[in-house]
Amino acid sequence: MVFNQTQMDGSSKLGLQEFHRLWTKIQKYLEIFKSHDSDASGTMSSHEMRAALAEAGFQVNSAVIQEIVGRYADTSYAIDFDCFIGCLIRLEMLFKMFRTLDKKNQGKIQLDLQQWLCLAIN
Repeated sequence: MVFNQTQMDGSSKLGLQEFHRLWTKIQKYLEIFKSHDSDASGTMSSHEMRAALAEAGFQVNSAVIQEIVGRYADTSYAIDFDCFIGCLIRLEMLFKMFRTLDKKNQGKIQLDLQQWLCLAIN
């Protein structure tokens, strides 16, 4: 999942520049994760996750946080580092796709069925 969303040249291989961008991003996210894992458990609670997302530059509402926790947390509602990385990479992709489709910068987009399916499958 991470590799497909960072490839700039369209190949199925991760080039040196793409790897460097990905590695730098993972290091940044590791620092954010560590700073918000207040009990050093190796996981984050949903409350810690909200603050970590904000530090990473994602302002999302409670409904989105609930969806994130539902998708990425374990049965005790804890989010580990792997899931944290997957979540942030996915959010980056979603925000980028939205900004691309929001041509008038109004905070709204309209999709037909085919566009929605292409986005959902990605």
